[in-house]
Amino acid sequence: MADLLLIDPTAFATHSAKKIGELIGVSETMVIRFCYAIGYDSFTKLQNEIREFIFDLNTQSVSKLEDSSNHFPSFYHTMVNNTHFIKEAAQHLNYDNVEKTIEKLNQADYVFVSGTHASYSMAHWFSFSLNLIRGKTLLFRPEFDLYLDQLTYRSVLFVFSFYRYAMETLSLAEFAKKQGAFVIAVTDSPNAPITKLADITHDLQMPKKVIYQTAPIVFAFLNALLISYTHKFADQTALRKKLYGHNSAHQFYAT
Repeated sequence: MADLLLIDPTAFATHSAKKIGELIGVSETMVIRFCYAIGYDSFTKLQNEIREFIFDLNTQSVSKLEDSSNHFPSFYHTMVNNTHFIKEAAQHLNYDNVEKTIEKLNQADYVFVSGTHASYSMAHWFSFSLNLIRGKTLLFRPEFDLYLDQLTYRSVLFVFSFYRYAMETLSLAEFAKKQGAFVIAVTDSPNAPITKLADITHDLQMPKKVIYQTAPIVFAFLNALLISYTHKFADQTALRKKLYGHNSAHQFYAT
């Protein structure tokens, strides 16, 4: 029971004591006794504390969420669990490194973004979004060597490196360092091989080394990074015009 609480606290936040007992094969009474054993007067007090920590919502709001999730409890539970992991990652971030990353992205002549295998989608989205905001952002594709001759001491290489750590990502980082470029890495462990090559490493404290749990945390981090960059350096009016002001593009979009 203690293992479930540590690994999956949202189960306690979203289910009754009876349901928790059913999930782990014990009685409701055993769940309540467990609460007593760890210093709580009741299951409700433990549940409320977990809800405040994970959801930052009042009890009435959480009850409404429970009612809306009755048809798809596992789907709801998975989505809510992502918010917990994102919050954990946010609490462990090095915010000096976040600030340095934003500064370096702004100062770079070119930003090269690279991600292989499952992290390619992250690299593609980030490079596309950053290019809209600041321009001169290029997505590196390992099957081509395009743009490599443009890597200089004024450039930034922004790489994604997750378990299992792709050799081509490490080789690219090594090449960038030889060219004098500044390397920023997003990874899942302080012991990942890329940390030895990166000037700045963002270790996102991944719960498990599987892509469907990694992706929500990474995209939340990237979204926050882009928003922070935009607030600090982007011309908001020019950005809106770039996003919505091209008459020639209207034929491609429904409005």
